[in-house]
Amino acid sequence: MKEIILTLENPFYAYLFGLIQTDGHLYQNTRNRGRLSIELSQRDEELLIKLQKALPFNSSLSRRKRNTNFSEDYHSAVWNVFDKRFRDFLIENGIPCGRKMDNITIPVCKYSKPDYFRGLIDGDGSLGLTGNGFPFISFITKSPKIAFEYIDFIQSITKKVKTSSKNKRDGVFNIAVFKEDAQEIVNLLYYQNCLALQRKIMNAENVLRWKRPETMKRVENRKRWTKSEDDYILSNSVKDAMITLERSQKSIAMRFWRLKSDKQQVTD
Repeated sequence: MKEIILTLENPFYAYLFGLIQTDGHLYQNTRNRGRLSIELSQRDEELLIKLQKALPFNSSLSRRKRNTNFSEDYHSAVWNVFDKRFRDFLIENGIPCGRKMDNITIPVCKYSKPDYFRGLIDGDGSLGLTGNGFPFISFITKSPKIAFEYIDFIQSITKKVKTSSKNKRDGVFNIAVFKEDAQEIVNLLYYQNCLALQRKIMNAENVLRWKRPETMKRVENRKRWTKSEDDYILSNSVKDAMITLERSQKSIAMRFWRLKSDKQQVTD
């Protein structure tokens, strides 16, 4: 019998780990019984079929119909894995039992970052083209640890400083990247023949096909805002801020609006 090696340095397990953190539920019952469940819309059932075939443990796949806050006729596919060895592997690497928690964190061991973050984005992210036709990739999380790790990952690729703060209304980090920076990240995450939701693979292809129009100026080495500049803007007039900080009126006004509405900075 072939030995089963469970490691998050394996792209399959790294991706699955990220997807479980966003769309999974680990149940633990008495006498070491329990199960992992991932429920997706029926349109994404193809991914669960691939996961079932690739995982070297017995599992089951079923469909269900139920009412949700968004639909009275929601059709979904549910994948269940009962094997204790696999469940122990998930727990040992940082996935808690019970309902999805806000304080989930990155794996405790070494892991394949592109595959892990692709799993997170398949669950709680989006990518494609904006209404203006610009490429983007975004990720939403309540976990500060995951948010900061993802930001570090972005910076390692784009070589640009990236910051984000929790939205006061929803209590989440909304981390978005646009244009060529988004293309760099998408190219690394959604590589050829990777395991992912088919609709997001298609969106990734749209992102990578985009080309900047010749008439669109690209801003390089943009001057970053500092904490002291932010404080000055919030406590002085736009005119004074323009003179002192040597910024345009539009730049000051936009920064003031972002600070007031608690929006995260984005890379252009």
